[in-house]
Amino acid sequence: MDREENKIENIIENLTPPIIDVDQHKKEFRLTLLNTRKSAILGALLLILPLLFLSGVILKHYLQIDFGILTSVYEWIGDLDQKYGDSLPLNWLIRILLLFGPLIAIGINFLSILHIRYEKVNREIVMSIKLKWLNWSIIIFCSIIFLVFFSYLILENMN
Repeated sequence: MDREENKIENIIENLTPPIIDVDQHKKEFRLTLLNTRKSAILGALLLILPLLFLSGVILKHYLQIDFGILTSVYEWIGDLDQKYGDSLPLNWLIRILLLFGPLIAIGINFLSILHIRYEKVNREIVMSIKLKWLNWSIIIFCSIIFLVFFSYLILENMN
C-alpha cells in the first residue's frame, strides 16, 4: 500500500500545472454588429408606416370604423396611388417601406442581438444570441406584419 501511495505521489509531483493564457482572452475577437437600443429605435421607426397602414385597412374595410390618423394614413396612401400610380417616386418609396421596412427592421434587430467570436486556436466561429426582449419583440412583430403584406401580395397576384 505504501509503495502505491509513493507512486501516486511521484506522479502528482511530476505533473505540470496547466498554463492559463490571459492574453488569449484579450486577443479574442468578439464582434457586436449593432447597438441593441439604437436598433430597437430604428426598427420601431421602420414599423410605424406599415403598422399605421395595416391598422387603417383593418379599421376602414373590415370593422367599418373611421379612426383618425390610422385610417387617414391608409386613405392618403390610397389616394396617392390612384392619382399618380407608378409615376410618382413617393409611391415607390411608400411601397418599399411597407414591404421591406419590416424586413430591414428584422435584419437590423437580429444583427444587434447576434454576437460573433472567432477562436484562432480551434479555428472556430462561435455565435451567440442575446435575449434582449425589446429587440425580440420588434423582430416578432415585424415578422407578423411582413407575413401579412407578403401573403396579401401572393394571394392578390395568384389569379
